[in-house]
Amino acid sequence: MKSRNNQEVEIFGFGVPASDCYLHPGHSWAVLEDTGEVRVGLDAFSQKIFGPADEVKLPDLGKTYYQDHICLSLVRQGRKASFLAPVDGAITAINPKVRENPRLIHNDPFGAGWLFKVWPINLQRNLTNLFSGDATADWMHQESHRLINLMESEVGVTGPDGGTIIDDVYGNYPQLGWRPLVQEFLLTSLTREWKKKS
Repeated sequence: MKSRNNQEVEIFGFGVPASDCYLHPGHSWAVLEDTGEVRVGLDAFSQKIFGPADEVKLPDLGKTYYQDHICLSLVRQGRKASFLAPVDGAITAINPKVRENPRLIHNDPFGAGWLFKVWPINLQRNLTNLFSGDATADWMHQESHRLINLMESEVGVTGPDGGTIIDDVYGNYPQLGWRPLVQEFLLTSLTREWKKKS
């Protein structure tokens, strides 16, 4: 793990925000804006796994989403990966650039590839369920090891070349399976169980 700058650390070849960003266990992120809104996107780890999307399905303006509920999906070659909302809130803005060019999410996930903004309604409670600061890097290190172990056991890859996880893991190792990767790292199966209980 090495520091790229005071805002980001590098773990196995991808950037992880070291401050001002909260990460959801399902690999979405939230950043508090000066306006009181929360900007939302997807982390670099998810982009390393699933590669560049052909299409992004974003939420509707004005609609309210809740933490741990599916709020958006990426589509690649007809396969869908759904992501969970990091915070509760009503959608106030959509990034039009990612609709036109979904590859922005892959190329610059914490910058130009942001997805939408929300007006939060339970922010302080929501933030306690997210990773921030040193905990972010520690958790991402654990996630990276889980991915490496999965690659070793399923496809015989003995570890990341040069200390970095290859970009587009699914594209290079489709035998890992799209659905197993979604279930393992995006936690959307937990959402379905939660909905059944409510």
